[in-house]
Amino acid sequence: MTVTDATMNPHPASVDAAMTDVAAAGRKHDAAKRDGRVEALESAKRELQGAVDAARALGAEWGQIGAALGIARGNAYQRFRRKAFGWPSR
Repeated sequence: MTVTDATMNPHPASVDAAMTDVAAAGRKHDAAKRDGRVEALESAKRELQGAVDAARALGAEWGQIGAALGIARGNAYQRFRRKAFGWPSR
């Protein structure tokens, strides 16, 4: 089985666990944003991006990630996709 095959048929329990991690990282990010502490916010941003990347690697879809964060699928894609050509992320 290749890596591509694994993402075509993700294990539901793995994806569910990843969505729990994404939701927790999203809550941590929101709390850091409310607190206004720059260091905590930067750390939370990295943690959230890592959780999203891990979820995508397990085969999670953008709609699932958006639902875990309370945002639309397209917004999740625009915010967390890995950009080509070294473009800065938001």
